[in-house]
This record gives sequence, structure tokens and C-alpha cells, in this order.
Amino acid sequence: MDFLSQLSASNVELSDLTLRLLVVLIVVLIERRFAIDASYHPGTLWRFIALKLAKKTAKNSPKQQRLSGAISTVMLLFIGIVIVYTILVFAIYPWFFDAIFLLLAINSYSILRHCKSIYQSLKHNKKNLAKEQLTSLCVRDTQSLSTMGIVKAAIEGAIQQFSLNYLIPITLYLLTGSIGLIIYGLLNALARYWNPKQKAWRHFGKFPQYLMGLISLPFHCLQALFIAFLFGFKHLSIKRNSWHRFGTGALLATTANAMNRELGGAVMYDGIKIRRPKLGTSYHPDIADLPHLYRLLKKLRQSILIVVFITFIFSTLLSL
Repeated sequence: MDFLSQLSASNVELSDLTLRLLVVLIVVLIERRFAIDASYHPGTLWRFIALKLAKKTAKNSPKQQRLSGAISTVMLLFIGIVIVYTILVFAIYPWFFDAIFLLLAINSYSILRHCKSIYQSLKHNKKNLAKEQLTSLCVRDTQSLSTMGIVKAAIEGAIQQFSLNYLIPITLYLLTGSIGLIIYGLLNALARYWNPKQKAWRHFGKFPQYLMGLISLPFHCLQALFIAFLFGFKHLSIKRNSWHRFGTGALLATTANAMNRELGGAVMYDGIKIRRPKLGTSYHPDIADLPHLYRLLKKLRQSILIVVFITFIFSTLLSL
């Protein structure tokens, strides 16, 4: 901090970027080793408040539910922003709280752990356990899934979760600081708690889900570019496809091409079958693809760390 405090006033913006990059480097190295237990995570309280509010207001007609969902989203975001802003204004060392907020927002450790757990369960023919573990990565119905279906759902869920809970929070923090990070983190949580793919929140959760779709689109494409850089640009599929969300479709198609597997197809949500286009190649996923997925995610995480470190070095040199 002595070095950072000596940065000249003429380089305030660059100094802010340098400090954020340093915070990211420290936090991602810490997060690689452990995940905060749900019983201690503030997100557990946020989930309780969000679900209590939703159960009281998600009633009446679909139109009223959509309106209630939008109002509830804005209200909860406003409360969260006020709390965080108050903390940062009175904090002696705001960078410390930046680090805490970022550590709470990112999550790669658990995603990798779930991938490994599902693989171990399937390897030992514990399909029911694998289906239960899969619910940590996606909200689709898992009970009727075959082994191939479990692997396919794990790939699709893990690659999207990595973008939503790792790449996007880090990038938004670097671009916007703690306030942007907190807005995204709270909105991401609401979109997950009130997922419109579930019957209870089909109308109530449309607004936060719509906002998340807009925010995540460029970052899903960015992660697709990372995958293409690591495994070859011939796999890149950032073009208009028939997937219901362009960014998600580009990310899944690029992942499918890089793994030489078929993703997409029909899925079940609360007993309702939704048919989606098939992406990638004609080779169906199997158990052996889960270790490949694990390595792919670790390479992505390592690539982000390297990019942040190189940017930090350049930013520091320019600040001198």
C-alpha cells in the first residue's frame, strides 16, 4: 500500500486500475484453494430475503407477476447498492472491502469440484448421486437423464457457470469497480433464485433474467474467444445461431467444437420439455469428457490469471 499511496495525482485513473488488478491477482490466488461455505456466505441471507419477498408478491396474473418481479429487483438492488456504498465511503481501506466483495462474487473452485465429483460418481456407477450433484450446475430436471445426458448437462452448466461466476465478475470489477461488481453479483443471484425456467418464477423472474442476458452476452463471447485461443480459432463459433440467446449459443457452440462433442438438444424444466438446436459435432459426450472439461476450465482460469498479471505489470510500469 505504501507504493500505491505514492502514485501521483495526475495518474489517478491508472492508479485505480493498478490497484484493482492487484486486488484481482490476490483474490483469484486465494479462491483457487477454497470456497466460502454456504452457511457463512452472505448470499445465503440474500437468497432467504429474495425468496420471502417473491413468495409474498409473485401472485395474481402473469402481467402483475412480471411487474412485481421488476419492482422487487429494482428495490433489492437499490438496498444492496446503498449498503455497499455506505461501507466504501466510511472505509479507511476501501481496497480491503473490494477484495472481500470480489472473493464473495467469484467461484471457480466449487465448479471444478462439482465436475470432479460428478465424474467420480459416474465412474463408480453411482448415477443417482451424480444426478443430485448435477443440480449444483444447472436447474434442469435430472432424474430422467442418461449417463450421456448427465455429462452433456455438466458440460453446458459448468461452462456457463464459469463465465457467470468467474470471468464476468472479474472483468466487471476491473472496468467499473466495486459498485458495478455488486450490482452484477446481486442481479446474478436474483436471476438464479427466481429462474423463470421454474414454474414458480416463470413470470416473476423474467426481468432479472432479461437483464442478465444483456449483461452476459459480450462476456460469453469473450469466453468463447478465450477457448478458441487455447484450442484453435477454427473452433470459434461467434455467429448468428438458432440458440435462444446469442451469447450463450456462441459459448456452447465453441465449447462443443473444441471438445469435438455434440451439445444442446431437448431439456426438461419442471416436467416441460424444451427442444433446442444441437451444437458442435455428431459425437455424443461420454464419461471420459468430464476430465477434459475439468482441464479446459483450469486452462481458462490460468489464462485469465496470466492476462491479469501481464496487464498489472504494464499498468504498474506506466504508473511510475
